[in-house]
Amino acid sequence: MKAIVFDKSGTFVDTMRVAYDLSSGEVFAGVSSACIVDNMEKGALLILEKSVSADILAEDPLTPFDDFCRARSLHLKDVYANTDEPVDADGALETCHHVTMSLFQHVLGRLRDMVGEVRTNIGVVYDVGNRCPTHVLCTGGCVYPGVKELFSYLRERGWHIYIATGDTLEGMREISVTLDIPCRNIFCFQTEPKKAESIRMLKNSYDTVVMVGNDSNDLAAFRVADRSVLVLQDGLEKKRELYEVAHHVVASITDIRCLF
Repeated sequence: MKAIVFDKSGTFVDTMRVAYDLSSGEVFAGVSSACIVDNMEKGALLILEKSVSADILAEDPLTPFDDFCRARSLHLKDVYANTDEPVDADGALETCHHVTMSLFQHVLGRLRDMVGEVRTNIGVVYDVGNRCPTHVLCTGGCVYPGVKELFSYLRERGWHIYIATGDTLEGMREISVTLDIPCRNIFCFQTEPKKAESIRMLKNSYDTVVMVGNDSNDLAAFRVADRSVLVLQDGLEKKRELYEVAHHVVASITDIRCLF
């Protein structure tokens, strides 16, 4: 038996990210959250465990982010870090009292102006060493053209399809229905080490396990997979190590047809 595991954002979903720099007040669109983290000495991407865009837009703009989360029993999840140092997500939330909901409303509004009404992830980039948030951000996007047909093609050839993503299960529901991926085949809140562990787990059940990804948080999974595919479709700069480790590099996600 054989399994193929796809990262989501930038790999088979055309993802748009909007980030607000808390130190400069600048807003950036089309950035890689992993790249923001990688440019820090010790950084982490923390996202809310649920998609609560409607609540965010309806909230008093002056409400502190940590108060908003506590009122709804929401927690942050560490989905990518460039350090082996443990990241205390609950402690990080406590440092966000000066971050008001107006900033989240601003980046969410900018995102919706660009991509429309889509499910989004909301979170912060956190400086682990200095124990403070550096960016507020949100992400959203749509499945690349041809992905549904690609997945059907792979199934016809005996591949079992899995998704390993830093997203929430709630945020994945619509995509899972669109692409006919059962929830049991979706690994959520996947950090880089967790993606690698998911690959190792699948290798206990499959003869061949392939990892398909596009960014730094796929690197460890690339190393342990039987074969790995780096997808360049998002057009963002990649770490050199990704090119060195990947068995295959493709310009478009649909080019995978030529490999399998």
